[in-house]
Amino acid sequence: MSDVTFPVGIDVHEQFANADQQRHAAQLGMWIWLVTELLLFAGLFMVALVLHIMHPGSVRAAVLHFKFWIGAANTAVLICSSFTMSGAIMLSRMGWQRWMVRCMLATAALGSLFLLLKGYEYYLDYAEHMMPFVGQPYALEGDPASRLFTNLYFVTTALHGAHLTTGVAILLWMAWQAHRPGFLQARQNRIEVYGLYWHFIDLIWIIVFPLLYVVGR
Repeated sequence: MSDVTFPVGIDVHEQFANADQQRHAAQLGMWIWLVTELLLFAGLFMVALVLHIMHPGSVRAAVLHFKFWIGAANTAVLICSSFTMSGAIMLSRMGWQRWMVRCMLATAALGSLFLLLKGYEYYLDYAEHMMPFVGQPYALEGDPASRLFTNLYFVTTALHGAHLTTGVAILLWMAWQAHRPGFLQARQNRIEVYGLYWHFIDLIWIIVFPLLYVVGR
């Protein structure tokens, strides 16, 4: 947006005419990469939809084992993290570096809480014999369609978790860097671009939750 304000004296690399052009170029690059990531998840979502249509009974048997309350809690956690990340972006535009760092740390804390809840959910899945490839009999033995959906659940949530773990690590690294004076003048664009990645992680989970936890229950 043309009316967005940025910290005074922001550094511009020599290949760009101004800060606005630099920001748009970086965001375009991130959008292109996020589209490729979306295509990866889209394939998994398509498989889930096909299983819902072709084997509704088997899918329901698997879904009833999944922990709806943990999935719902994690959805709320990530929605809250989107607000704190948006706050960090707005504060970076106003030049309020200290408050921006606090919002970044709050976002990282919420992301870590998501991962802790997900880890606990995996533990419960293991205890109920729903986890594949761990040398224990499958709880719904004899129903290959439910096993396929359960495997899809683990692949999708683990892939999302890997993206989120990477996101938390990068966010903590940037928060550490942002404690230094002059960070916003030199690196404000990083906050803008990274915000797209974090919101992408949240958006993917908002699709995952109803598709794997809700539909067919």
